[in-house]
Amino acid sequence: MHLQSLELLGFKSFADKTIFSFHEGITAIVGPNGCGKSNVLDAVRWVLGEQSAKSLRGDEMADVIFNGTDTRKPVGFAEVSLTFTDCAGELDVDWHDVRVTRRVYRDGNSEYLLNKTPCRLRDIQSLFADTGVARAAYSMMEQGKIDMVLSSRPEDRRAVFEEAAGITKYKNQKREALRKLEATEANLLRIGDVIKEVKRQIGSLQRQAGKARRYQTLLADLRTLDTHHSRKQLESLETELAQCRAEIARVHKSEQEIRTKIDMSESELAERRIALDKIDTQIADGRSDLQHLQSEITAHQNRIQVNRQHAGELTGLIERFRKDIAVAEAKRVQQEKELQSANALIEKTNGVLQAKEAEFAKLTELISRLRAERRKHEAELEKLRVATSKNEVRIGDLEGDRSGIAIRREATEENRRNLDRAISDAHATRNKIQKQISAARATRETARKNSDRLKNKTRSAEEKFQEHQQLLAGTEKKLVEIERALTEKESRLEILRQLDQEGEGLAQGSQAVLKGLDNPLRIQPAIAGALASNLDVDPDYIAAIEAALGQNVQAIVLQDVDLAPEIMATLTEKKLGPAALAIPKFFSSSTRTDAALPQTALAWAIEKVKTPDSLASLVTRLLHNVAIFRSLDEALAFKKNGTDLAAATLAGEFVSSEGVVFGGSRDASADSLLERKARISALSAEYSRICQERDALLRERDDASTQLEKTRRDFEEIRAHHEIADREQSLSENKILFLERELHEIEQKIEHLRSEQSTLAQQIEVADERITKLDQELTAERVQLESQQAQQRAVEAAREK
Repeated sequence: MHLQSLELLGFKSFADKTIFSFHEGITAIVGPNGCGKSNVLDAVRWVLGEQSAKSLRGDEMADVIFNGTDTRKPVGFAEVSLTFTDCAGELDVDWHDVRVTRRVYRDGNSEYLLNKTPCRLRDIQSLFADTGVARAAYSMMEQGKIDMVLSSRPEDRRAVFEEAAGITKYKNQKREALRKLEATEANLLRIGDVIKEVKRQIGSLQRQAGKARRYQTLLADLRTLDTHHSRKQLESLETELAQCRAEIARVHKSEQEIRTKIDMSESELAERRIALDKIDTQIADGRSDLQHLQSEITAHQNRIQVNRQHAGELTGLIERFRKDIAVAEAKRVQQEKELQSANALIEKTNGVLQAKEAEFAKLTELISRLRAERRKHEAELEKLRVATSKNEVRIGDLEGDRSGIAIRREATEENRRNLDRAISDAHATRNKIQKQISAARATRETARKNSDRLKNKTRSAEEKFQEHQQLLAGTEKKLVEIERALTEKESRLEILRQLDQEGEGLAQGSQAVLKGLDNPLRIQPAIAGALASNLDVDPDYIAAIEAALGQNVQAIVLQDVDLAPEIMATLTEKKLGPAALAIPKFFSSSTRTDAALPQTALAWAIEKVKTPDSLASLVTRLLHNVAIFRSLDEALAFKKNGTDLAAATLAGEFVSSEGVVFGGSRDASADSLLERKARISALSAEYSRICQERDALLRERDDASTQLEKTRRDFEEIRAHHEIADREQSLSENKILFLERELHEIEQKIEHLRSEQSTLAQQIEVADERITKLDQELTAERVQLESQQAQQRAVEAAREK
C-alpha cells in the first residue's frame, strides 16, 4: 500500500484546491515558518478521524475552514482527500485505489466518504486498523512525538509496538466484544428482573388486559356511535352549506340583476339626456324659425299696409284724374259751344275773327304749353310716387328686417339668459358635487384609516388569538403528558398496592393468612395487614430497618389473639408453610431507650420508622436499642466496647445485642417489602403532586379556553368591523367614482353651455350691429321719403295751379 496523493480544499491556509502527489521514495515538504507545513500533517490526521480540535491547534472544528483574509472571502466548507494505491492485498478489499474524504461545513455538519461513497468514521477506522495508518498511529511522527515515545512509560510504549505488530485491531475487537458481553449480561439481569416483576404482575396485568379489552370494545362502540353522530352532523352541515350556497347564489344573482338594472338605468338616463339635449337644440332651432317667420309675417303685414295705403292713394288720384277729365270735357264742351257760337259769331264777326285769331293762336299756344307742363308735372309726380312707393317698400323691408332681427335677438337673449341660469345651476351642481366629492374623500380617508386601524387591530387580534391557541395547545399537550404520567403512576401505584394487599414477597403461609385461609369472612376482619405494610421508613434506612427486623418483617398483624391457634392449626394441617403473627395486645406498654446514642451511630432505628399508634409498642420492642451505623466496620468497632445495643448498617448488615453478625446476600422478596412500601409512599406523593399539577393545568386550560373564546369573539368582532369598514371604503370609492363621473359630465356640460353662450353672445353682437345699421338705413330712407313726399306735394300744388 502506497500513499499516492493528498488533496486539500478550504482547509486552514489552503483556500484553493491543492494536490500533493507522493511518488516512490521520500518526499520532503520544506518552506519558511508559517507557510503551512504543519497543516499538511494536520490534514492527514483530520481526514483519518481526528476529533479533537485542540490537537489541530484550534478551539472548535470549524476553525479548520479557511476564514478569509483582507483580500479574500472565507469559504463555506473544508475538504481533505487522501488517496492510497495498491490496497487490494493490504486492506483486503476489491479496490486497487482507496480514496478517503472528510468534509466539514460551517454549520457543524460533517461527512466521510470512502471512494466517493458516504460512510461512517468507524468504517474508515476498521478499514485501516493494524495497518499503521491512523490519527494516532506510529506512521505519523509529528514534532516532539519521538521524544514523547522515548520518554513515555512502558505501557504507553507498548501501544506503539502493538500497533506495529498488527494486534491493535484484535484488541479493539476483543474490547468491543467484552463490552457487548457486559451489556448482554446487564440486559439478561434486567430481563430476569423484568420477568420476575412480570410474573408478580401477571394476574394484575390479566385483569388490566380484560379491562383493556372491554375498553377497546367500548371504544369501538363509541367510535361507531361517534361516526354515526358525526355522519348526522355532516349531513346537517352539508344541508346548511347547500342552503347557504343557494342563498349566496340567490343574493349574487339579485346583485347581478340590480347591477344590470342600474347599468340599464344609467344607459337610459344617458340616452334621455342626449335626447333632451337634442330636444333643447330643436326647441332653439324652432324658436329661431318662429322668430324668423314672425319677422317675415310682420314684414309682409307692413308691406300689405303700405300697399293698401298706396292703393288708396292711387284710387284717390284716379278719382281726381277722372274729375279733372270730366272738368276738362265740360270745358271742352263749353269751349266747343263757345267755338260754335264763335263760329257763328265768326261769320257774323269776321272782323272780330280776324282780331281774335291772333288771340286764339296765343291761347292755343298757351294751352299746348300748359298741357306739356301738365304732362311733365304728371310724369314727375308719377316718378315721385314710384320712388315714394319704393322708399316705403324699402322702409317696410328694413322695419321687417329690424323687427325680425330684434325678435331673434330677444330670443337669443332669452336663450343666453337661460344658458346663464343653466350655467349657474351647473356651477352650483358642480360645487355641490365637489363638496360631495370632498366629503366622500374625507369619508374614504376616514374609512381607510379606520380600515387600516382595524386591519392592524385584526392582525394583532389574530396574533393574540394564535398565541392563545398555541398556549391552549401547549396546555393541552402538557395536560395529556400529565394525564399519561398520572395514568402510569396510578397504574404502578395500583399494582404496588395490589401486591401489598396480596402480600406479595411474604412467605407462603403469611400470604395464606393474609387471604383469610378457609374462612376469609371470619379471619380477614381480625387482620390489620402485613407488618411491613404498616411501617413508613426513611428510604435511606430501609436496608438497615429490614436487617434489624429480620424475619419479623414477614409478620401479619393479628388483632384477635383467639384466632392464633386456629390459624396455626390450619397452616399445619394444610401444609401452607410457616407464618409469623404479630399481636399488638401483647405489647401494651412501650420500652424506652435510655442509653445514649453512640457517637459513630447515625440514629436510633426507631427514629427512622413511623407506625400507627396501635403498633407503636410492637415496633418499639422490635427495634429496641438498635442503632444504625454507616458501615459494618463502625458497628463492629462499637460492639468491641462490650455494649448490649444492637447495630444495623446502611448496607443491610445486622449485629445483634448478643454479638451475632447477620449479613451477605438477602432474600429479594423480603428486601422488597419495605422498599415497595417506600415506593408506594413515594408514588403516592408523586401522584398527589401530579394531581395538583393536573388540577392547576386544568384551571390553566379553562382560563386559556375562556381567554381563547374571548379572544376569538374579539377577533370575530374586529374582523366584522374591518369588513364593514372595507365595505364602507369600497362604497366611498364607488361614490367618488360616480361623483367624479358626474363632475366630469357637469364640466363638459358647462363647457358646452359656455360655448353656446359665447356663440349666442356673438349672435347678439352681430344682431345689435345689424339693427344699428338697419336703423341708420331706415332713418336715411325716411328722410328721403319725406323729401320725396315734399316734392310730390310741390308738384301737385304746381299742377293744380
